[in-house]
Amino acid sequence: MTGTAVLDAASAAAPSAPRPIEKAAIILTALGPELASSVLRDVNPDNLKRFAQATASLGPVSQQTLDAVILEFLDALAAGSDVAGGADAARRLLAGILDEDQISELLGDAGSSRITVWERMNMAPVAAIAAYVGNEHPQTAAVVLSELKSDTAASVLERLDQTFARDVVLRLSRVPSLDRRMHDAVAAAIDQDFLSALQRGQSRRRPAELIAGLMNNISSEAREDFLTHLENTAPDLASDVQRTMFTFADIATRLPAREVGTIVREVGEDILLPALKFGQMQGSDSVRFILENIPRRLAEHYVEELSQMDDISRKEGEAAHIELTRLILDRQKSGAITFLDRDEG
Repeated sequence: MTGTAVLDAASAAAPSAPRPIEKAAIILTALGPELASSVLRDVNPDNLKRFAQATASLGPVSQQTLDAVILEFLDALAAGSDVAGGADAARRLLAGILDEDQISELLGDAGSSRITVWERMNMAPVAAIAAYVGNEHPQTAAVVLSELKSDTAASVLERLDQTFARDVVLRLSRVPSLDRRMHDAVAAAIDQDFLSALQRGQSRRRPAELIAGLMNNISSEAREDFLTHLENTAPDLASDVQRTMFTFADIATRLPAREVGTIVREVGEDILLPALKFGQMQGSDSVRFILENIPRRLAEHYVEELSQMDDISRKEGEAAHIELTRLILDRQKSGAITFLDRDEG
């Protein structure tokens, strides 16, 4: 369940304040699979069942509860020190939403991590994997890709140089069966040369990414309050978050104009029209930007549709904004879109 699904579920108020494990489930749900997996990368897989069970049992979550839980987590995260990987980092991250006994039970023997190098490799960003194997010998790249999930391997291949990718595909048909010692040596090299460096890079940027990843799941009012608080208490982090986050308002300044038509075709009118209507109600420049960068007849059609629509609720409008920005972010993460720097917009 993505952040949008959480908002969709917010049609009724929660009967009582969520328990700590439910707060954790809400946070992980709002973060989405990619960021959530980076937070829990070193947690013992057996203990992850608690999160899965709590997530599966989540009932309707009101916007008020969602705001409160996320802001509680953000306050704890923004007030903390640099985030790094490992069991200690997981303990720090979870301290704002779980008590000490629950953290200890959850982490268990996470310090000794039973997650293999290949499992961690499969959780790494596709673009990072492609950059790594693209600098290796094609045979090494073939060995690595043979250990990845098929969809991950396919996404990696799409990002490689075409000639190099063809060579790798040919070698995939004759990837050697490595003996245990050689297999361990390859895994150790990947762990040292790729995964450790990747984790260090993630550690430097994770606070801003975590905060930005949650921002679209809270109401715009709560978001502005938190950003104001962050600017007053941690201006450097606030600046990093502003560069990292992407909201409906950022469409006008960060989305290349040539990408608007593709986004409009993919999102569907059931999301686009409420998003535009709510943007109109807010006086957002992104509405004008979108309408100016699609075919004139289509723009005229949307203008007419919008003129006939009644004002929509904040809940419905913000849910549409989240869904629209999620689609844009998905395309950006896949490499289909490159955002403009804020000063380019």
